[in-house]
Amino acid sequence: MRLNAFAQTFVPVVFGLGFVVCGIVAFICIGNSQQLLEGKRQSIRAGKIQPETLTVVRKYVDHGGKANYPCIVFSSNREPKVNLAVTVDIFNNLNPGDTIDGYYFPDGYFIPQNHGRDAGVGKWFFLSFGVLLGTGVLALAFTTARRKPPSVDMDALRTIIRDRMDGH
Repeated sequence: MRLNAFAQTFVPVVFGLGFVVCGIVAFICIGNSQQLLEGKRQSIRAGKIQPETLTVVRKYVDHGGKANYPCIVFSSNREPKVNLAVTVDIFNNLNPGDTIDGYYFPDGYFIPQNHGRDAGVGKWFFLSFGVLLGTGVLALAFTTARRKPPSVDMDALRTIIRDRMDGH
Protein backbone atom coordinates (compact mmCIF):
# COMPACT_ATOMS: atom_id res chain seq x y z
CA MET A 1 0.00 0.00 0.00
CA ARG A 2 2.93 2.33 0.68
CA LEU A 3 4.21 1.89 -2.90
CA ASN A 4 0.83 2.93 -4.26
CA ALA A 5 0.90 6.16 -2.24
CA PHE A 6 4.43 6.86 -3.49
CA ALA A 7 3.38 6.31 -7.12
CA GLN A 8 0.37 8.60 -6.70
CA THR A 9 2.72 11.38 -5.63
CA PHE A 10 5.77 10.62 -7.78
CA VAL A 11 4.02 10.37 -11.16
CA PRO A 12 2.29 13.78 -10.95
CA VAL A 13 5.54 15.37 -9.69
CA VAL A 14 7.39 14.00 -12.73
CA PHE A 15 4.69 15.28 -15.08
CA GLY A 16 4.56 18.66 -13.35
CA LEU A 17 8.32 19.11 -13.55
CA GLY A 18 8.20 17.91 -17.16
CA PHE A 19 5.66 20.60 -18.09
CA VAL A 20 7.73 23.30 -16.39
CA VAL A 21 10.94 22.14 -18.11
CA CYS A 22 9.23 21.91 -21.51
CA GLY A 23 7.89 25.45 -21.14
CA ILE A 24 11.31 26.80 -20.20
CA VAL A 25 13.10 24.89 -22.98
CA ALA A 26 10.58 26.08 -25.60
CA PHE A 27 11.03 29.66 -24.39
CA ILE A 28 14.83 29.41 -24.65
CA CYS A 29 14.78 27.70 -28.06
CA ILE A 30 12.40 30.25 -29.56
CA GLY A 31 14.44 33.10 -28.08
CA ASN A 32 17.69 31.69 -29.51
CA SER A 33 16.08 31.21 -32.90
CA GLN A 34 14.85 34.82 -32.79
CA GLN A 35 18.34 36.10 -31.94
CA LEU A 36 19.90 34.11 -34.78
CA LEU A 37 17.33 35.43 -37.25
CA GLU A 38 17.77 39.01 -36.04
CA GLY A 39 21.55 38.64 -36.24
CA LYS A 40 21.26 37.65 -39.90
CA ARG A 41 18.97 40.60 -40.61
CA GLN A 42 21.40 42.97 -38.86
CA SER A 43 24.29 41.66 -40.97
CA ILE A 44 22.26 42.26 -44.13
CA ARG A 45 21.21 45.80 -43.07
CA ALA A 46 24.80 46.66 -42.13
CA GLY A 47 26.00 45.52 -45.56
CA LYS A 48 28.29 42.82 -44.16
CA ILE A 49 26.67 40.19 -46.38
CA GLN A 50 26.07 40.95 -50.06
CA PRO A 51 23.07 39.49 -51.91
CA GLU A 52 23.53 36.72 -54.41
CA THR A 53 21.12 35.91 -57.19
CA LEU A 54 19.32 32.62 -56.76
CA THR A 55 17.67 31.16 -59.87
CA VAL A 56 14.71 28.80 -59.53
CA VAL A 57 15.54 25.43 -61.07
CA ARG A 58 12.44 23.49 -59.98
CA LYS A 59 9.62 23.47 -57.44
CA TYR A 60 8.15 20.54 -55.55
CA VAL A 61 6.10 19.71 -52.50
CA ASP A 62 7.75 17.47 -49.92
CA HIS A 63 5.13 15.04 -48.63
CA GLY A 64 7.18 14.07 -45.56
CA GLY A 65 5.05 12.88 -42.67
CA LYS A 66 1.64 14.44 -42.12
CA ALA A 67 2.51 17.87 -43.54
CA ASN A 68 3.30 19.02 -47.05
CA TYR A 69 6.26 21.40 -47.27
CA PRO A 70 6.70 23.59 -50.34
CA CYS A 71 10.32 23.49 -51.51
CA ILE A 72 12.28 25.17 -54.28
CA VAL A 73 15.58 24.10 -55.76
CA PHE A 74 17.70 27.12 -56.64
CA SER A 75 21.06 27.47 -58.32
CA SER A 76 23.66 30.13 -57.59
CA ASN A 77 27.20 31.04 -58.56
CA ARG A 78 28.41 29.54 -55.27
CA GLU A 79 26.41 26.30 -55.34
CA PRO A 80 24.75 24.53 -58.28
CA LYS A 81 21.92 23.12 -56.14
CA VAL A 82 20.35 24.96 -53.21
CA ASN A 83 17.29 23.18 -51.82
CA LEU A 84 15.15 25.37 -49.50
CA ALA A 85 11.80 24.95 -47.81
CA VAL A 86 9.85 28.13 -48.52
CA THR A 87 6.61 29.82 -47.57
CA VAL A 88 3.52 29.24 -49.68
CA ASP A 89 3.66 32.85 -50.93
CA ILE A 90 7.20 32.46 -52.27
CA PHE A 91 6.34 29.04 -53.72
CA ASN A 92 3.33 30.45 -55.57
CA ASN A 93 5.08 33.62 -56.79
CA LEU A 94 8.24 32.01 -58.21
CA ASN A 95 8.47 29.84 -61.29
CA PRO A 96 11.42 28.02 -62.90
CA GLY A 97 13.80 30.60 -64.35
CA ASP A 98 12.77 33.38 -61.95
CA THR A 99 15.39 34.93 -59.68
CA ILE A 100 15.40 36.17 -56.11
CA ASP A 101 18.07 37.67 -53.88
CA GLY A 102 19.51 35.38 -51.24
CA TYR A 103 22.23 35.88 -48.67
CA TYR A 104 24.83 33.22 -48.01
CA PHE A 105 25.62 32.36 -44.39
CA PRO A 106 27.70 29.42 -43.12
CA ASP A 107 24.51 27.51 -42.28
CA GLY A 108 23.03 28.04 -45.75
CA TYR A 109 21.19 30.61 -47.80
CA PHE A 110 18.86 33.11 -46.16
CA ILE A 111 15.97 34.72 -47.98
CA PRO A 112 14.48 37.49 -45.79
CA GLN A 113 11.01 37.19 -47.35
CA ASN A 114 10.99 33.51 -46.41
CA HIS A 115 10.92 34.32 -42.69
CA GLY A 116 7.96 35.90 -40.97
CA ARG A 117 7.86 38.27 -38.06
CA ASP A 118 9.32 37.45 -34.70
CA ALA A 119 7.52 35.12 -32.32
CA GLY A 120 6.40 38.01 -30.11
CA VAL A 121 4.10 36.62 -27.45
CA GLY A 122 4.47 33.06 -28.75
CA LYS A 123 7.52 32.29 -26.66
CA TRP A 124 5.86 33.82 -23.60
CA PHE A 125 2.77 31.69 -24.24
CA PHE A 126 4.81 28.47 -24.16
CA LEU A 127 6.65 29.58 -21.03
CA SER A 128 3.50 30.59 -19.14
CA PHE A 129 1.53 27.55 -20.31
CA GLY A 130 4.27 25.14 -19.24
CA VAL A 131 4.87 26.85 -15.90
CA LEU A 132 1.16 27.21 -15.06
CA LEU A 133 0.29 23.67 -16.06
CA GLY A 134 3.35 22.27 -14.28
CA THR A 135 2.69 24.29 -11.14
CA GLY A 136 -0.93 23.14 -11.11
CA VAL A 137 0.06 19.50 -11.40
CA LEU A 138 2.74 19.91 -8.72
CA ALA A 139 0.24 21.60 -6.38
CA LEU A 140 -2.21 18.77 -6.94
CA ALA A 141 0.51 16.19 -6.28
CA PHE A 142 1.62 17.81 -3.02
CA THR A 143 -1.96 18.33 -1.87
CA THR A 144 -2.71 14.68 -2.51
CA ALA A 145 0.48 13.61 -0.71
CA ARG A 146 -0.33 15.65 2.39
CA ARG A 147 -3.82 14.28 2.67
CA LYS A 148 -3.77 11.53 5.26
CA PRO A 149 -6.05 8.57 4.98
CA PRO A 150 -8.78 8.57 7.61
CA SER A 151 -7.61 6.85 10.74
CA VAL A 152 -9.64 3.77 11.51
CA ASP A 153 -9.80 2.11 14.88
CA MET A 154 -9.30 -1.50 13.83
CA ASP A 155 -10.76 -2.87 17.09
CA ALA A 156 -13.94 -0.86 16.60
CA LEU A 157 -14.16 -2.00 12.98
CA ARG A 158 -13.79 -5.65 13.98
CA THR A 159 -16.49 -5.21 16.63
CA ILE A 160 -18.88 -3.71 14.09
CA ILE A 161 -18.24 -6.50 11.61
CA ARG A 162 -18.65 -9.18 14.29
CA ASP A 163 -21.93 -7.60 15.46
CA ARG A 164 -23.27 -7.52 11.91
CA MET A 165 -22.31 -11.14 11.31
CA ASP A 166 -23.99 -12.13 14.55
CA GLY A 167 -27.15 -10.38 13.42
CA HIS A 168 -27.16 -7.49 15.90
